[in-house]
Amino acid sequence: MSGSDSKYADLQATDRYSPDEVVKRVAKKGLQNQQATQQLEHESVVRQLVMQLRKAFEGDGIHDAENLLLAAHWHLRQADSLPDLLHPADDRLDRETKLDFREQCRLRDQGKQPPSPSTEFVTLAKIAEALDYISAIMDPSRYAPVRFDSIDEPGARTTTDQPTPIGRIRIGHDSAKALDDRAVELPHQSCDHIGAVALPRRGKDSTLVSAGMNLHAEHGYKYISIMDDGRMETPMVAIPNDEDVIQQNLKRMGQEPTAMAADVYVPAMSGVPEMLPGNFKQFTIGIDSLTPHLILRLAGVTKSDETVEARIKKALDETLDGTGNVSELVSRLEVYSREMEATIEWTEQEEKSPGKATTETYTARYQMDAEDALEKAAQRLGQLAAEGLIASPSASTNLDMKGIIRNRERAAVLCCNFLDSGLEPLKYVIMDLWLRLIYQARDQNPRLPRVCIEVRELKNIAPSKLADVRYKDDIKTLRQTIFFLTTQGGSRRILLLGSTQKWNDVYKPVRSNIAIKILLQLGDDEIDTLDQTHHFSYEQQDQLAEFSIGQGMLLAEGGAHWPIELRGAPCGLGLGDRHWRDRYGVAWGARVREHERDSWRGPNSNLPGWWVDVARLDIAQIDEVADKPDIGTWFLLPSDLDGVDCEAADTYDRDADRFEEATAEEQREWVDAALEARREHDIPNDLLLRPTGTGHRQRSVTLGADDADAAIQDLVEEHGIPGPVQSWLSTRKDTRENLITAVETLDENGPYKYAKDIAEDVPYAKSTFKNYWSDDSKLEECWKKDGKSYRISPIGKQAASLDWDKIESQLQEVDA
Repeated sequence: MSGSDSKYADLQATDRYSPDEVVKRVAKKGLQNQQATQQLEHESVVRQLVMQLRKAFEGDGIHDAENLLLAAHWHLRQADSLPDLLHPADDRLDRETKLDFREQCRLRDQGKQPPSPSTEFVTLAKIAEALDYISAIMDPSRYAPVRFDSIDEPGARTTTDQPTPIGRIRIGHDSAKALDDRAVELPHQSCDHIGAVALPRRGKDSTLVSAGMNLHAEHGYKYISIMDDGRMETPMVAIPNDEDVIQQNLKRMGQEPTAMAADVYVPAMSGVPEMLPGNFKQFTIGIDSLTPHLILRLAGVTKSDETVEARIKKALDETLDGTGNVSELVSRLEVYSREMEATIEWTEQEEKSPGKATTETYTARYQMDAEDALEKAAQRLGQLAAEGLIASPSASTNLDMKGIIRNRERAAVLCCNFLDSGLEPLKYVIMDLWLRLIYQARDQNPRLPRVCIEVRELKNIAPSKLADVRYKDDIKTLRQTIFFLTTQGGSRRILLLGSTQKWNDVYKPVRSNIAIKILLQLGDDEIDTLDQTHHFSYEQQDQLAEFSIGQGMLLAEGGAHWPIELRGAPCGLGLGDRHWRDRYGVAWGARVREHERDSWRGPNSNLPGWWVDVARLDIAQIDEVADKPDIGTWFLLPSDLDGVDCEAADTYDRDADRFEEATAEEQREWVDAALEARREHDIPNDLLLRPTGTGHRQRSVTLGADDADAAIQDLVEEHGIPGPVQSWLSTRKDTRENLITAVETLDENGPYKYAKDIAEDVPYAKSTFKNYWSDDSKLEECWKKDGKSYRISPIGKQAASLDWDKIESQLQEVDA
């Protein structure tokens, strides 16, 4: 390096080894690469020969079969690992095939042709398979995995060395590329969001759920499904996939149908059925989990200022310090929504001289205008409380979002499909609340697991045009939340999985933040739309239009990968022709009559003597065909209970004819064992139908304009009673009079040097005054300590100036 450049020596690259060692290593690596390339090219030629041989035997080939067999034979003879393969101890080939090949080698060495071309082809194909040159004669193409990249971060790491593929990309039989070079790994280190786009019923939801299952099972994510369009599709993740087409797809991928461990969360409101599977959980939202921002969101308010949120926070804090009841929070919000005077008090430290400082307390008053946002929030909270969604902090059904996320092993599915008629807009409010609580939980506690949120048909909650949707206000709020998650969620390690039929139907700021796209079969219009940003080649456009169901193209990190056969979801999906509860029952091992023509008598088609309801354990005797189970009933026949291996059945010699002799507990154990024996796959959930208790739920929310609370709030507004003093109105009359006397005494005679001096001036016991004067008493806000003296505070001054005689008279009218 020249002298003038020597000052930059620290910035220059250096070798780790000496020059002779570097050259030696480079030469060795080059030789290894050359040998690897030659081996891949050799394998490619064999695959091409196998393909041509297959065509020749089908009668469609352009080359003579004998010439192809000769070429294939000598190419396989060149394989370095062939001697090991033919060794008697190697079990990759059967003995007969090894002997056949040795005989063929002897004939070829003599320039002769083996007597049976088909036998030689079979032998060569088996050797090619054993050498891993091909995996199938009918399709000698190779497939590289499509999977998520492994991560290793604090609190988030991939749990397997080889992540399970969510698809496979086809590599032509004539390609000499290594599979590792063609493997596709989806990045999710920073939780890049994923979108699936396809025509209806082309596999986009299946692909989306498949991806989410891998993130959940192998990469440490909590799986949460938010959006269901009413067809009970999302709760089906709790059962194994029961579609023949997808089961065949899974078989090609070397995988099996698998149910997710999942809990389905249902708002504890009217409309919940009397019986639901055991993995369904009812929930409410406790007001202690709400924030001013969430309360405004519930009200559909997307814009507010800090003074509005401050008022809400004050109402919320006072409610939580008080009764904690929703009605109190609603009442306080109503009060604070009105025009009122606000008092601000602050303390400053002033240094008069070195080492000496004094404190000065200042106050300021200003008028706060009436605020419609608070009134709207109060009305919405009142409505939600009346419907049963919002509850006090002590409700046992309150949602613990942090706890839900922390329980990473179980997926969470939000299901709002049981809301009564007329409450449909509420499901968008609930979805919005869930998303906000998820974000809040991850934001406040980054030690929680990562979260992937699955949203099917993203356009329904983040539409590009609000004019085309119902319930515009609720969906507009929800759309804003989705936008917020796509921009801020990644930094909180929240990954969004969204599907849609048309990309332009999704809100542009949302779709612009979805980095990874999976495109399945598309229509011409949608191809033209996406072409504007991705600039497809003609070949890519043709493929997008002609993909079969489950085939697609992956767009990630600026590249396009295709054609990909995507894995179908191992768990259940929605099926338009079957009821969701019937499918739950079948997966759980029960018999279910799904329609009138459905066979129900058992394997021999003879009329059984009885059947038992697996949920209620009711036994129905059968005298004629009309005694068959109702459609949708989960039941078992005597043949299902006969010979079942369990302790309860052993007590009765495993004889189903003695089932009625068993106690209720024994029948339950017997039926559960029979159900387990009938299951085709393991189920990590309790799917047995259980009572929900909706018939016994009682709820009373008093928010009427003519009740006592409303009258007191009107009184508060009329007299301008400050917030900390409002609680006096609900105390006993003698207590209230003592409190009034204390503030009036302090106002008229203060300041006092000691609190005991005030106690001397009030006309009641000193011990009583001491209780009022403590730091957590009803007088706390009415006094302040200025230096060494007790003075009345602005709130106390306001309380002392009120017309308490008139207030007392009005309170008596309320109590009357």
